[in-house]
Amino acid sequence: MQTYDAIIIGGGPAGAACALSLMLFHDKKVLLLERGDFTQPRIGEQVSHSIFDFLEYLDIPREAFGAGCFTPNYGKESYWGSDVETHHFSLFTAQGKTYQLDRARFDETLLMTISERGGTIIPRCKQISMAQQEGCWQVQCVHPEQGTLHYQSEYLIDASGRQTKIGQLLGIERVVTDQLVGIGAFVEHPERVFEQQQKIESCEYGWWYMAGLSKDLAVVTCFTDMDIMKEKQLNHQEVWNQCLAKTTAIGGSLQGCISTQPKLWVKQANSQYYASDFPEKFVAVGDAVASFDPISSMGIGFAMLSGCHGAYALMHEQKTAVRDYQQDAILTFDEYCETKWDFYKKEQRWPNHPFWQRRLIKPSKQQHRVSA
Repeated sequence: MQTYDAIIIGGGPAGAACALSLMLFHDKKVLLLERGDFTQPRIGEQVSHSIFDFLEYLDIPREAFGAGCFTPNYGKESYWGSDVETHHFSLFTAQGKTYQLDRARFDETLLMTISERGGTIIPRCKQISMAQQEGCWQVQCVHPEQGTLHYQSEYLIDASGRQTKIGQLLGIERVVTDQLVGIGAFVEHPERVFEQQQKIESCEYGWWYMAGLSKDLAVVTCFTDMDIMKEKQLNHQEVWNQCLAKTTAIGGSLQGCISTQPKLWVKQANSQYYASDFPEKFVAVGDAVASFDPISSMGIGFAMLSGCHGAYALMHEQKTAVRDYQQDAILTFDEYCETKWDFYKKEQRWPNHPFWQRRLIKPSKQQHRVSA
């Protein structure tokens, strides 16, 4: 059995930031386990200028990501609350300058930095299980080539994202506040220029989002609730195409585009958080500790922030540090709920549709059981 100081489950920006923090500031031997093989396209393509503060903290120069990883974004075209087009930069941040992110290059650079600094990364790990015995974490997983693998560590970090199952295995309560899902596709057109384009458009059953990822590639997503998706059959390509064509701005800009994948993808996009105490020598970061509606544009920034703060709290000599970190995450979630409600209530055209009725209810403070 191989032994590490810390095992991180999840190889996204949150897990990577946590790993780099543990190695850089605490000289820890780190193992990062990832379920995928890093070839699947990942959603999350806009960041604020604060991303460079996190990279500076982790001692990664901006130049390490190569030219074109961070492309200045000159704002979204928004059709929200009316049929009149408006422009804005980012909904939840006072920092006006935002960037279009080459997500594949960004994630790859973070992982390469972990490897270069002595961290171990193992992709394609399935059936991950864990238990704490005599102050140590025992972690087991199944690899397609190496078979069943066993590891041991003092610390365990959950960076496995919005769909994490780790809390359930460890008995940590998770509160889910809505049932938002994203149904989307990557589309391309050799004669279109999608770079720096972003459009958001509300509709009766939710909202649509389009963002250029490169010169001829864009991501298009319909956000609605799970029950509405099933009722309208929005996860069926033909229905999805028909609904897209009826949008005011997005559908017209994508005429003639071809999907790069044979099927639509459906991803959870709901808001949720860990609400009860963590086990000893454990912390959750990124979407695992709290996840947000994509309209907030909080994903990658919060992932990096929580990855760094989670590592600091886990290593802190004060016993309440992890609890304080978790309470800060819940406070952030409370503030986010208020801001999200304030934004959604600007759309008053479909007050009787279930999607909008649910979001026009003023949120209350989240009830949680983190020990005071």
